[in-house]
Amino acid sequence: MNVYGEEEEVDVFADNEVLACDMPASHKCNGTAGHSHDFHPCAFCDADVVKINTPDGYNDTWSAKDDFHMLRQSFYSRDAGPARREAILRDHGVRWSILNLLSGWLPSKKSVLDFMHCIFLGIISHLFMHVLFGGYMLSGMGGNESPKRRFEDIVNAVRWPSHVTRLPKNLGENQSLKKADEWRRILTITPVILWWSWRDANDEIPDTEPPLPPNTVAPDFSRNRRSLYHAILHLCMGVRILASRSISMAQARTGQSFLAHYCLECLQLRIPLTINHQASMHTAEMIKKCGPVYAWWLFAFERFNGMLERVHHNGHDGGRIELTLLQNWVQTHLIYEYLLALPADTHSFERDQINRIIKVQAQDRGSMMTQIAVYQSEAAEDNVRLPLRNAKLINLRAYGSPPGTFYLILLQYFHSLWPDLNLVSNLSCDDGTPFRANKVARALTYIRKDGIRYGCTMNRRTQADSFAFISQGRVRVPVQITALFVVGVLDTIPHVCAVVRRLVSDDDIPAMPWDLYASTLGIHVSYTELGPQEVIPVSRIECPLALIPV
Repeated sequence: MNVYGEEEEVDVFADNEVLACDMPASHKCNGTAGHSHDFHPCAFCDADVVKINTPDGYNDTWSAKDDFHMLRQSFYSRDAGPARREAILRDHGVRWSILNLLSGWLPSKKSVLDFMHCIFLGIISHLFMHVLFGGYMLSGMGGNESPKRRFEDIVNAVRWPSHVTRLPKNLGENQSLKKADEWRRILTITPVILWWSWRDANDEIPDTEPPLPPNTVAPDFSRNRRSLYHAILHLCMGVRILASRSISMAQARTGQSFLAHYCLECLQLRIPLTINHQASMHTAEMIKKCGPVYAWWLFAFERFNGMLERVHHNGHDGGRIELTLLQNWVQTHLIYEYLLALPADTHSFERDQINRIIKVQAQDRGSMMTQIAVYQSEAAEDNVRLPLRNAKLINLRAYGSPPGTFYLILLQYFHSLWPDLNLVSNLSCDDGTPFRANKVARALTYIRKDGIRYGCTMNRRTQADSFAFISQGRVRVPVQITALFVVGVLDTIPHVCAVVRRLVSDDDIPAMPWDLYASTLGIHVSYTELGPQEVIPVSRIECPLALIPV
């Protein structure tokens, strides 16, 4: 093919490394039987439709598909008549696919099951729609104290970070969530909201079934709240681990074992499962082949489909729609790449114009815009970006409430951070470098770390995003960010720090049903009280948090 910079055509070698689709499209492309097939519903193992609802589908007793046997039968199917093709599909679960002509193509090993469709739109949707709502686990009996009202109130009371775009609302009334992001968000708070909805007078989940609403028929499965809650904890653990941005194979196998435990416990409760449950048993193997699910799930592709749907091509018959879509696609990505590659000394006017173009295209900060912001931050030092507008110097002795509240703690912090400077108070007679209250610090209203916005309570416009988790060794600690500063003394490199107050917690807090898994689930229970102020580098800020008042 023609290559830029080369006078003659160059041989180019390529390989179809992986086919990432949702389940129906994957079966269609790789030539395997449909996911509702009686004998071959899974494209990765020999499980049949019966094993989906038996323990054999979840205890590693199945065998992997033989790709070369599938290829052989697929070529037989290409040259066979209609009756023979149906027999091959019934007996071997394959049909002809044009992909089989590619050298090195393996229909099973080079296909992956999309995590977004299988887990978020499959398993989690099944849990809420068919088990919790369809099983009358959140009925409206009881008025304002009914499980349904409790469920609605606590979901609507969650204080989410501002970068969370699709928020689940009014799930008790509107149970038709259609976006994977919505199911993804709701699962992170499921252990808390189900405990709040089902708790009794002793704040415990009853080991009983809830009463059925009038004129309803009991489902065929057990509705025991405590047993179901225990199973759901395993689901939350498995998804939390498998959806991590970085993961080891030991962690992947652990996450898959939690999913298997969830499926097995559902079977004990006689809850009917779907092919998504059985197919999820291959997630660890796919992570081994392709890396973390962030590398191959279809969130980005679904966003790109939405972008292409909005391209105006006038709808003319016989027009070159493909060329119009391609031109828009290339233009959009060149703008993004241009923004990422802007040098540090770029004029502010040029940077503002690029940002304006992106905002016009995106209209709002959606999930993909958040991901682009993460990519931008990876090119910055410590993954931290400051506001484009330079902050002004402040007088630390007059800043804060009461005035001067930050001066002493900042002096102590930077005295330890820069011991060679021997910093002393500018009102002190001791020898050393004076820490001048009006010439060393600039106050920030917010920062962006890893593409995510973090605010502070000293911001007079909004106190959004002022709560976060910080790292302390291998533990995450919830804090409220009081103030953000850029501090520089003499010719030192300016240092970005935050003044935080920890959310108070002690051993007097009652035991919660998720305590055994709290660290992995990322759930921290605390009082509304805040601890004393302390100064930390912003590099210790780990992630935002959502507040759930209970």
